[in-house]
Amino acid sequence: MKKIVNSNAIVLFCIKIFLYLGTASLIFFHPGILISFDRTGFLLWFIIIPIQSLIAFLPAQSGKFRYKLLYALFFIFSVLFFDGSFGFESLLIAGAGIVSFTLTYLLFYQPRWGKLALLEPFFLAWVCLRLLAFSRSNEEAAGLSLGITQFILAWTIIVFLFQSAVLYLCLNPLSVKGIKREGLTGFLAGLFTVILFIFILPPDFIKNTIIENLRQERQDQLIKDSSESGIPFEGRRRDGNRRPRGENELRGIPESSWLNERRRRGSGGEPRQYAVMVVASQQEPVYMGDSFNGKLDPVEGFQISPEESLNQLPSERLFVTWFDNSPVFDLKRIQREVFALSSDSIKYLPYRPIEVQPSILSENTGPFRYIHNVTANMHEGEPLELLFNPVRELSISERNSLAHYLEVNLFDDDLRMLSDYLERAMENWQENKNTEINDNDYMEKIIAILTSFGEYQYNLEPGNTATVEEIIDFLYEEKEGDCVKFSHSLALLSRIAGIPSRIVTGYLAAEDLQTEAHLRGIENLQRAIPVLNNFPFEDLYLVTDLHAHAWAQLYIPDYGWLDFEATSFGIPPLGMGDFNSWDVVIPIIDGDKDRLFSQISDFPWMLVLRSLGWFSGAFLLALYLLRYTREALLSYRSAHASSYRKSARALYLLLLAKLAAEGKPIKPASKTATEYAELFPVSNDDFIHFADIYSRLRWREFQDSSEGDECFNQLKLEYKNILLKEKRKGAGGFIKRIFSLRGLAYL
Repeated sequence: MKKIVNSNAIVLFCIKIFLYLGTASLIFFHPGILISFDRTGFLLWFIIIPIQSLIAFLPAQSGKFRYKLLYALFFIFSVLFFDGSFGFESLLIAGAGIVSFTLTYLLFYQPRWGKLALLEPFFLAWVCLRLLAFSRSNEEAAGLSLGITQFILAWTIIVFLFQSAVLYLCLNPLSVKGIKREGLTGFLAGLFTVILFIFILPPDFIKNTIIENLRQERQDQLIKDSSESGIPFEGRRRDGNRRPRGENELRGIPESSWLNERRRRGSGGEPRQYAVMVVASQQEPVYMGDSFNGKLDPVEGFQISPEESLNQLPSERLFVTWFDNSPVFDLKRIQREVFALSSDSIKYLPYRPIEVQPSILSENTGPFRYIHNVTANMHEGEPLELLFNPVRELSISERNSLAHYLEVNLFDDDLRMLSDYLERAMENWQENKNTEINDNDYMEKIIAILTSFGEYQYNLEPGNTATVEEIIDFLYEEKEGDCVKFSHSLALLSRIAGIPSRIVTGYLAAEDLQTEAHLRGIENLQRAIPVLNNFPFEDLYLVTDLHAHAWAQLYIPDYGWLDFEATSFGIPPLGMGDFNSWDVVIPIIDGDKDRLFSQISDFPWMLVLRSLGWFSGAFLLALYLLRYTREALLSYRSAHASSYRKSARALYLLLLAKLAAEGKPIKPASKTATEYAELFPVSNDDFIHFADIYSRLRWREFQDSSEGDECFNQLKLEYKNILLKEKRKGAGGFIKRIFSLRGLAYL
């Protein structure tokens, strides 16, 4: 087996880790990337991979591979246990950790097989090239990131060259002189690359003109001026026939003034609904949630559930695709892909998501800058159809696992009033239900609550709340409200009836919400935005700010969580309470303007310096952790090793590390302990005595354990005497001692 000098190996390993962490950390600081790491990605890139590499590099007890492997596996399983990662995520984390461990071990301890690590420079270069792809996602992202793009281009070459040099030196160990010579050559090559990309090439050398795709023949009648006006397109029914004109109109706002118009909308004005996204789905309705509320407060009502992982996913910064490969046993589920072109960076997810792709910035789409692609196991059919199917009651295990969604911690008076309402609703249902319906206690409780809303008026009331007191007022006094009142009432009454429930907020994309104006808006946007041409017209839905919605999810045994629409049982809204009568406003996408990447002439020095500062800080912290962890392990082994030889060796290495921290000379590998003692005139006698005892413990076999114990106790006594005499004095000496990293030379 080939060997490389320990001190050189430390330098090479530190460079290797620095290049890796530097590349991975660029994702955090890139202004063109809005979505970076989720929890699993952060755990994988910044904890598992570097620490597994460190475990593989550090020397193990007796130098045996099995000890390293045990440490590595123990660390992986410990992280997975405390993080709670299971299923596909755990396999991904464990696999990446094992690969990192194996490649590092082979590289530094088995160079014959270490050539497999030659893939590492290509992997880091791939990450850099993917960052460049995000830089060119659209003209705004490119304008923000042109300077950092220069840096990434230079960093790609530097990483590839230096990582390749590290691998070469590991596989072909050189003398110190040879490393200095070849290291200087590599440094000069890297420096030349940096100068080339930063000072010679202009910051806009990757500027491109975006060539728009050929489109259908432009509109017969264009909007004549830049002010707001109607868009004269005839809408199509989803069966391809013409749709008669409705009561509301379609209006257009130039994309240049879209944001100002939306702000004006927030401060009042004419009753209009503004487009927020276009959704493509083969199934409707699509309930797209971003907040799951299952915690019941006795005053405020339903609050967000902190233990529900789906609450973090909509705003999670993803750099890679998120997967949920846990088994699904719910009946009547079908996988559906849902596409959303949105003006909001938040991802809205249909239940139950199984694959969520990272959000990307789209090109030439005006205010709709974000693309979200989600695959979900959606319920097929209408949930109320289950009334005609046998539905069992909750099992004991289901009650235990769903206990959080069954809590009814209400005040006595509130609980009594809500229970009275539920009892009357059940009685009315039993009196009026169709006799052809089979007895189905579980579903009948739900349908009884829903049908009790038959005399309640559904209207649009933006910004409404639903405290427990307001729900009771809605049920007993007002009998008029919006989706918030209806859904919270359904969820609260269902929970009292023993049915797990929660509230979901987000947007609703549905055929019933698509008026003539919405359909004409889709047609207009489809002509202006090329990506929408990938979907048939009948699968597209225009979602506006007034389609923001709240609905109840109820748990049905064997079918899982299903979306229930309480508002459909109320009296339909009238007049201005019917937001489908409000005019629809969409942005007018200007496809003719010259779209060039914005030019930024100044190199982002502060961003680069800040990035380097973070890299340096993380690297320094890792070195201190390495120093103190090593000293703790040596101290433990000196007292608990299985033989005097191993204990003495650990104490000797600990002494060398402590002396290095005190500023004493580093012991050359060629010097013995006795020869090294000559460098310590103050404690020379103690050090010589220590070296003599150390030699006896290392090479002599003790027949009597008491003799070995006495000899080792003398060694510890001389160890303390040496450190006491060589200890730095004063506060300055203490600071230098705790912050010194000279002891790492003995790794």
